[in-house]
Formats: sequence, C-alpha cells, structure tokens
Amino acid sequence: MELKSAKTISEQIELLQERGIIIDNFDLASKFLESNNYYRLNIYFHKLMDLPDHFTKGTTFSQIVNIYENDKWFRSELLLLLEPIEIKIRTQIAYFLGLTYGPDVFYNEKIYKSIQRQGEIMGTFSKEIQRNPKDPVVKHHFEKYGGKFPIWVIVEYLSFNTISKYYNNLAESNKIIIAKNSFDLNEHLLGQWMHVLSVLRNICAHYGYLFRREYTLRPIIARASKWNSKANYQLFAQLLVTKRLSEPKTWKRFIVSLENKISTGKDFSIHDYGFPTNWQIFLS
Repeated sequence: MELKSAKTISEQIELLQERGIIIDNFDLASKFLESNNYYRLNIYFHKLMDLPDHFTKGTTFSQIVNIYENDKWFRSELLLLLEPIEIKIRTQIAYFLGLTYGPDVFYNEKIYKSIQRQGEIMGTFSKEIQRNPKDPVVKHHFEKYGGKFPIWVIVEYLSFNTISKYYNNLAESNKIIIAKNSFDLNEHLLGQWMHVLSVLRNICAHYGYLFRREYTLRPIIARASKWNSKANYQLFAQLLVTKRLSEPKTWKRFIVSLENKISTGKDFSIHDYGFPTNWQIFLS
C-alpha cells in the first residue's frame, strides 16, 4: 500500500472542512498549521470527533488551538511539579547509598536484586557519558579515577526513568530506608509511583498530549475509586500522587495557577483531565 500524499496548508484546511470542522479564522488556521505539524494535531482532532473522520457538530479550529495551548500550559506546570520530586529522589538515593556503602556503591553487585538488570542500567550510564566525553565532569573522572564515578555523580546522568529502574532494583532493605527518609512512604508505593511519574514526565518533556488521555500505567491509589473507575486512568489520579510527593509551597503555587487557568482559560475544562466535580476536596 502506498503512503498518503503530502498536502499543502490549503489542502489540509479543505480536508478539515470536509470532515466538519468550522474554520472560524482562516489566517489563524494557516499560520497555526505552518508552525504545528498536522500529524501532531491529529490526536486532538480525533478526540473531538463523534464518528470516524467527522467532527462533532459545532467544533471550530480556534477550539483546537485553545485546547492545544491548554495542554502546553499543563505540561509546563507538571514539569515544574515533577522536577523537585525527581531531584529529591536522586539526592536521597545517592546520600543513603554513598554513606552506607561508599562512593563506588554503583558497582557493588551485592546490593541489587538482579545483576542482569543492573548491568543494563550500567550500560545506559556508559552510553550517556560516552555521548559527551568532553564534559568536564566526565573528563575529570576518566583522567583521575580511570572512568569510575561516585554514586552522587552517577545519579545526575541517569534519566528519571532509569533512576526509577535503579531504585526498584535495590535490595528491599535499602528501598525501605530511602522511601522512609525521602517521603515517609512505603517502599513499594514509592517505586511504583516513580515509574508512573517518570512516564508522565517523558510525555510532558516530549510534547505529548494530555487532553482526554487515558494512561495504560496508573498509580496505585485507593481513593481513585471514590469518584469513578475511569479516573484511575486519567491525569487526576497522577496529580494525587504528585501532591503527596510535593512540598506544600510548590503544590500551593500549582493550585493557585490551576484555579486561575480554570477561571480565565479558553476552552479549558478540568473534566477533560479526569477531574471530578469536587476535585478541591482531594487536591487543595
């Protein structure tokens, strides 16, 4: 089967009109499609269709633009929330392991549940430092320590996803202490939540959509069933976890920003992100 032919901006607009969307501002539509790949917008198009290749009656292109911009706003807010959580986890892992087992703990096979998994993580770290051999930190450790790195340096070169895998591969006794010291939390919950939030962080960092998204990986949290079963798969459940791991000041700033967005944002509905009507009870 041959691939579809490329379309000009005018042809893209004509196709959208054929599918029932109202182009309420042709200049806006043209300029927006010049800057934002049609395929990138495709997920938003489909979320606003009532039949295959047919938009719900009354859908406008300006509505698409507003929803797209709302997602951009939400991604930025989530990254601001997730950054200090990620940094704290890195810090606590390095602090505890470094003091308990020494600076070269990363290479100590005895503290891991799976040596094979640790080998994969070490391979990931090796690829990361080989990508930029002129990095002053990398260069220093090769010249002075023969390419061996202390744990507090290593954690800064691993992605959040890899940090999650690293934590989950630690012996349970170590995970318990790190979880307790970091967030006064059960080690199993912290491990699972790290995995969930690392995926969310990657979605945000790579400009993924959030609008009406259902996540295949969802956090373990009992209260989700109190509003509806579907909410477990949406962003709201992940925000409950984020709240639990955030500092009060950071979380309060987010809530103020969210409330402002609710009152002023165009085509912004928190229900499109899985929020129940009484969401303030859970998040404020």
